[in-house]
Amino acid sequence: MPLTDIAALPGIAHAAASARDAVDVVLRQPSARRQAAVVAATSVVRGASASARLEGAEPDRTDDPLVLGALRATGAAVEMAGLWARAPLQVLARLHLLAAADLADRDTVGRPVDAEAARRLTGLVRDVGTSVASEVPAMVVAAVVHAEVAEAFAPAGGVVGRAAERVVLVSTGLDPSAMLVPEVGHLAEQERYPLDRRAFAGGGPLAWGRWVERCCRAYTRGAEETAAIVSG
Repeated sequence: MPLTDIAALPGIAHAAASARDAVDVVLRQPSARRQAAVVAATSVVRGASASARLEGAEPDRTDDPLVLGALRATGAAVEMAGLWARAPLQVLARLHLLAAADLADRDTVGRPVDAEAARRLTGLVRDVGTSVASEVPAMVVAAVVHAEVAEAFAPAGGVVGRAAERVVLVSTGLDPSAMLVPEVGHLAEQERYPLDRRAFAGGGPLAWGRWVERCCRAYTRGAEETAAIVSG
């Protein structure tokens, strides 16, 4: 289903607009702008910890390859955002390399799990390019990219999907300094997270809408986390 059709599902426009309002309130604060570099650095650490936990890691173990990979991939969002519009598949391959470098053989990292996953990714990036011109809300794009990319890579596919989600949020200008912590929002609903994500990949309009709406809640929760960082 094209991104434009997903964006037109009942409730999606409202969910995206509400989340966008919550994000804008936080990111437009003068105090947030003054502390942008510090807030972004803290966002990476908290986001990577939440992302690793969603994959089943123990984030307190700083020597865990999954935790280290999450830190690398999550921290690359701003750098990769500059390349996203020109070479999205290259960005995804790089994110998987960062996330799974210590978890898989070098000749397998950076590649989709199979031909079907590669085909879906090709269609995704083509659809993302079209959706930008159609003014699909950035949060809808980020949610769909998150789900599709997470299922296309292994190991650490979820880490890659969430890092790609950050890249979209940065590259679209919604969160240009990468201060949001959407991973914390996903962790807040972790019990349903894997079920809803897998349902998106193989489901229909109901599953697609449910996933995008939960992602919008995660972005709102991520903005709350950012506000907490700003306030110290």
